[in-house]
Amino acid sequence: MEHAPAATAPWWAAGGLFAMWAVREIWGVLKTRKKDRTETDANIDLLNQLREGLASVGERLKITEEGHQQLRKRLEEEITLRMQAQEEAHRLRMRVQTLESAMRKVGAVIPPEAP
Repeated sequence: MEHAPAATAPWWAAGGLFAMWAVREIWGVLKTRKKDRTETDANIDLLNQLREGLASVGERLKITEEGHQQLRKRLEEEITLRMQAQEEAHRLRMRVQTLESAMRKVGAVIPPEAP
């Protein structure tokens, strides 16, 4: 059973097909690696931007909290001052009523308080 030379593919054709297949596979691996590398770089850039964004949000939050603390202090001071003023006004009203009562006892006529 001898094979005719034209009936079988020559060895160089098989080698050429193998070489083309190997080049195609290597090219695919290189393209995939380049794509993966590009995606990885994009992810790293995104993470860096997020980190910077979080830092600026943290700074803004800190500034806002400081502003709220200052506002709270001012409100507490104002509340304290108003309470003191109300207490003083109450004491003065009581003193006036006491003095008016004492003057009425001795016969003084005191006009009614204007509204």
